[in-house]
This record gives sequence, structure tokens and C-alpha cells, in this order.
Amino acid sequence: MFYARKMYRILELSRNIFSRTVTTSVKQYGVFLTNKDIPRPKSLPVLGTKIDFFLAGRGTKLHDYIDGRHKQLGSIFTESLSGNTELVFISDPILMKSLFLNLEGKYPAHILPDPWVLYEKLYGSKRGLFFMNGEEWLDNRRIMSRHLLRENSDKWFENPIKSTVNKFITRWRSLATDGYIISDLDSELYRLSTDVIINVLLGTNSSLSESKQYEDLISTFSQEVRKIFYTTTKLYGLPLGLCEMFNLKIWTDFKDSVDSSVFLAQKIVNEILLNRHETNGLIKKLSDDNVDDETIKKIAADFVIAAGDTTAYTTLWTLIMLSENYNAIKEVREKGLSYVKYVVKESMRLYPVAPFLTRILPKDSIMGPYNIKQGTPIIASIYTSGRDEQNFSDAKKFLPHRWDRHDPRKTNFKNHVPSATLPFAFGARSCIGKKIAMTQLTEVVNQIVSNFEFKINNGENVQPITCQILVPNKYVELLLTTRDPQGQ
Repeated sequence: MFYARKMYRILELSRNIFSRTVTTSVKQYGVFLTNKDIPRPKSLPVLGTKIDFFLAGRGTKLHDYIDGRHKQLGSIFTESLSGNTELVFISDPILMKSLFLNLEGKYPAHILPDPWVLYEKLYGSKRGLFFMNGEEWLDNRRIMSRHLLRENSDKWFENPIKSTVNKFITRWRSLATDGYIISDLDSELYRLSTDVIINVLLGTNSSLSESKQYEDLISTFSQEVRKIFYTTTKLYGLPLGLCEMFNLKIWTDFKDSVDSSVFLAQKIVNEILLNRHETNGLIKKLSDDNVDDETIKKIAADFVIAAGDTTAYTTLWTLIMLSENYNAIKEVREKGLSYVKYVVKESMRLYPVAPFLTRILPKDSIMGPYNIKQGTPIIASIYTSGRDEQNFSDAKKFLPHRWDRHDPRKTNFKNHVPSATLPFAFGARSCIGKKIAMTQLTEVVNQIVSNFEFKINNGENVQPITCQILVPNKYVELLLTTRDPQGQ
């Protein structure tokens, strides 16, 4: 009941803000402007801004490129990047909130990467929630929400997550007695995230994950999934049809990574389905809800593919931030999980794993002073909004206490707009796994800080690049030394 009242108040506030924005626009302009009136960068005939985009680094620097456009053109602008479709980019928190609460419609649709769409078209691979739309999406989303997003729904998956993290930390402690360098930190964290999701699917009473065959399968799978994101980014801005037609290596690398990942994910899910009688995790819950096996395979396989990157790289960025801010480490050790949550939120503000959130307008819609036509892709630039001084004072600094409403230091912040950072999106199509992600993130960061002294060995000039998600531009080495968890 409390949750329902809270959501009602949020919706009413959003509608009021939206109404005031529209009224102001009408008073200022007399009539609404249209898509063609939205600010846009200067462009060349035929080529448009493609040369600018390629010179800026194409896909890997997309977050910086769009951030620069916002600084140049304001909180809303339009531009065609790799194709002919005009994309509308927004970074104003009020516009973003109205998009997710008022404009996305009953069946929110988002933009899928072009290589993934082409793969679906060519090979007819049926995929999970991320690829579903319309009634199919809504029906399956409601079932998943019941188990993953409802109040207190996180209670049943706390044990699988914590036991997986405990096993991970125990292995690290055995390696780090006299100091140990983890030379490929993102691989370690990716494997942890994959294990967590598999154990959420399995539950707490299965022995399936204890076999050597399972270990090898998960290791291969996590490597293949990482390749999907890397190869997708390499294809960004290239003529996909030609790449596929001539079977260029850049396309075949992408196709092979998707083939392998989907095959392995379905193999893992199949194994769990065959042994569902001895499990009590998400797959058993979906089966008890009379979801057919083929749908479970689609949803669970995509769930495994999609989940690893978000938590792995958020953990990695958090460790990088903490290694540069020892005072934050001290506060975690003094205040525990409550402060860890602020650390994670601050890390996601500065380094959102998904730097852009997308929706396709289901009908003509008013956004600020513009009447934007149906079918227009809207991109919420949360990398930009999270680093904007108008939204967060000292926006470039890592200051977790800005999220603690009781911290006296918070009075030093002139600006603090929580809705300017939306790492899990908002509205009906927000991240289905956000409770799982936050449970894992807070648990693993808390345990690492409690159990180890650590620092990033090669942390100088680590910069974010876009590989569909925001990742470091180089491999990160972590130096670990064990400490007494009870020590100060």
C-alpha cells in the first residue's frame, strides 16, 4: 500500500511538472514547434555529420561526442549519426522524467543496436524481454516483475547472491595472503556476475553448479558474451548490409559471438529446466507460473546474457573510484552497507553502464516547446545529465555523501537532482534486474572493502569508452592484500 501511494505521488508530481513545462512553452512560443525546429549541428549535403562522428572516434567515443553536442546545442538537439534516422537527444531531468512517466506509452519500445536487429532478421533467433514488444512483452514483464520487482521480492534471491559473493571473496582471500595482482579484473568480475545470475535462476538447493563441466561452460560463456558488446561497437556506423553480404571479418566476429552466446545460454537454461525439480530459483518460479519451457528459455537465456556486463563494470568503476578516495573506504568500513549504497549510486552517476536510455515515441508528443512526431527515437543522455553542474554540485567529483540526506556535508551542495541520474531507467520498461544488481553490487563492494586493502596498479589516465556499455579503455590491474574484516 505504501509503495502504491508513493508511486501515485511520483506520477502526480511528474504530471504537474509536465503541465507547467507545456504551459510555459505555449506562453513563450504561442504554438508548439516541430521536429524540424529542434537545434541541430551544422552538416554537409548527403554526408550530414558523419565525418564529425568518425573523426571523433565513432562508437567508442559516443558518450563524449554527445556530451559535446549538448554543451554546444543545449539540453535537446537532433542529429543523424550512422544512418538516416534523426535521433532526438535530451539531457534535461524534467524532459527525461516526462519521457519515462508520461510519453513512453503502454508498450514502451526502445532502440536495439542495428547489428542485433539484422541478426534477428537473418537468423530468426527468438529472444527474451529485451527484444519483445507489445502484448508479448507486457505479459512476460508482469510475470517477471512479480518475482523480481515487487516489495520484498528481493528476499528470496538474497541467499543465492550472498553465497556466490562469499565463495568469490573466499577465493580472493586464498590468493591474496601475501599480496596478489589481479591482472584482468573485468574478466574476474564478469565471471562473478554470470555466476550470480545463474544461481538466481537455480536457487539455493541445487548441486548443478558444482561440476567441473559447469565451471568450464560458464567460463566459456562469459568470454563469448563480452565479445558481443565489443564486436557490436566495432560495427557501429558501418554499412551493415555490405559487411554481411561480403562476409567481412568484422561481421563474422559479431555473428560468431552471438551464435556461441545464445547456444551456451540456452544450454545452461536447458540443464536447469531438466533439473527443475531440485531447484527453487527463478526458473522454478516461472515454471510454477505455467510459463511454457520455450518462453522460459528465451527469457532466461537473454537474462543471463544481459546481466553480466552491468554489475561487472559498475563494480569495476566503483573499485577504481574507491582506490582514488581512501576517505570513502574508511567511511564504508565505519558505516557499512548503508554507506555502500551511496558509494554505488555515486559510481553509477559518474559512470553509468548504459550512458544512453532510449524510447521510440508511440504517438505525437509534447516535449518542452516541441510537438515531436510519432516514431521519433528519443535518447536520454544520462552520462551528460549525471555530470551537469546544474544537476549536481561538484559534478565531476566522487562524493558518495551527497546521497546521504542526514550528512551535514550535504548542505554544501547547491544542486542535487536525483532524477538526473537513472542508471536503471524509469517507468514501465525500467531494468527488470535492478534489485538483483543492487543486492550484488552492495554485497561485493562491502566485502571487498572489508576483507582487503587494495589499489589499482595502473589507474593513471583510465578513461571510459563506449562498447554499448561504458567500460575502461584499458585492462585494469588490482593489487590485493588481505586484512582482518574486524580491523579498523
